[in-house]
Amino acid sequence: MSAVRKKFDRKLYEEYDQLARDKTTKVLKSQGYTVTEHPDRYAQDLIAEQGQDHFFVECEVKLVWETEEFPYDTVQLPERKKKFFNYPTQFFIWNKPLEHAMTFWSHDVATLEPVEVPNKYVYAGEYFYQIPMFMVKKVSS
Repeated sequence: MSAVRKKFDRKLYEEYDQLARDKTTKVLKSQGYTVTEHPDRYAQDLIAEQGQDHFFVECEVKLVWETEEFPYDTVQLPERKKKFFNYPTQFFIWNKPLEHAMTFWSHDVATLEPVEVPNKYVYAGEYFYQIPMFMVKKVSS
């Protein structure tokens, strides 16, 4: 499998990363979790805890998803995120207005085989996990 990856876009990161973290924190706190920023900037974004239960959280914004209705048959997660599969990780992928998110767990995605998906950022060689909708839950902020 090729290691081609989308180039890091600092402008998009600065525009959306903290917003996604804040919305995800709000949702998890409404479910009774204590949420903190992960101290390692290369690890997952957040840590959620409730009693003895704790897990990691990774969140992002999918800019092509602008409405409430998710426009695709599967949710795509870049293969490079597999580094988070060694620990219980909940993923949140928010729509552009940060009103709705698709959420799923690392242990479910780890059972899938990544596939090459050409896209506007990388024409060939970038791999994604294509998560079927039955593994995904939609949440709203």
